[in-house]
Amino acid sequence: PPRRYKRGTRPLRTILRLHTGLTMPLTSPSRSVLLWDMDGTLIDSSEGILGCVRLAVQDMGLPPVPEERIREFIGPPLQHSFHHLCGLPEAEAQRATDIYRAHYAAEGIRRARVYDGLFAVLEQSAAMGVRHAVATNKKQDAAEEVCRIFGLDRFIHVVRGNNTEGCRKKSDMMLECLREFGAKREHALMIGDSSFDSRGAEEAGIDFLAALYGFGFQSPDDLAGTAHIGIVRSPEEVMAFLKHA
Repeated sequence: PPRRYKRGTRPLRTILRLHTGLTMPLTSPSRSVLLWDMDGTLIDSSEGILGCVRLAVQDMGLPPVPEERIREFIGPPLQHSFHHLCGLPEAEAQRATDIYRAHYAAEGIRRARVYDGLFAVLEQSAAMGVRHAVATNKKQDAAEEVCRIFGLDRFIHVVRGNNTEGCRKKSDMMLECLREFGAKREHALMIGDSSFDSRGAEEAGIDFLAALYGFGFQSPDDLAGTAHIGIVRSPEEVMAFLKHA
């Protein structure tokens, strides 16, 4: 016959299995907050971003960005990329950014996909008590819209993005997320795919987990001199890291 439990004595593992369909370890992970970069970590947004970069460059009357360098637009603030990759002065880099954003809002934002396995990581870790936030160089309203369009807002309840000028520090965004949750730095983990993410985490005093499946870091060699506590080659490996950290 099925085993019966007195009220309030049913094991936690059984409760989690009955209410979520998941079998979890009894212990919670030491990281109670995961801070995610967006482009190249949560979503593969390359088609939309690069398509809109090409349109903005065309509208500005500039020569095409070499294909071997155009992916460098993914991750950093757009003003930075238009300045360094297209040689535009500050005012013109801002104008190119504004043109890009108009194209992105009209068509580019939906030309993306959530990485395979990512939703399972969010669901399983949330069932273990982990809270999720986004810290991204994408503009605040665009980052919130991406979460809504792709259903990420089911698990991600705090989003901190950049301003119109693209001058916010990523470390400040991360610390704002922690304040929103009332969480300590030592209980948080930043996950990202670029040096902007790792540098921001270091400045904020938050441990960094490097994602090699995105657009920035492509191999462990790219992490030389970068402060990080581990690497993951797929979203599924984030879950394995949490369970054994």
